[in-house]
Amino acid sequence: MSESLAKQGRKQAYKMVLLQLGISVALVLIGLLISWQVSMSLGVGSLIVIVAHFVFATIVFRKSGAQAAEAVQKAFKIGESLKILLTIGLLIFAFTVLPVHPPSLLIGYVIIVLSQWFAPLIIKSS
Repeated sequence: MSESLAKQGRKQAYKMVLLQLGISVALVLIGLLISWQVSMSLGVGSLIVIVAHFVFATIVFRKSGAQAAEAVQKAFKIGESLKILLTIGLLIFAFTVLPVHPPSLLIGYVIIVLSQWFAPLIIKSS
């Protein structure tokens, strides 16, 4: 049973990642109406959140159940720490190496973060 709970959680988390990816594609297409740099910046900002969320979901949903409570707690702490470090590293990389438009990158980042708030309305558990 606990294995099925982990699989259900992983499935829901990956659905969220796919939803965020879809929103990201829409942002990139909308950005193309303005300029290539704005479009790329929206995409980069979006992908920073998506990659960090994917890594978090992969780590956290490896185990579940009462017997694995300590392992689940440890995985959550590791996953959240990696998510934060990865986000910081990717933001630093984007701002220092890539030719991005900073306001557009931050707008893409914020829109994808906000999409997590509305996920329960869009993604129903099966």
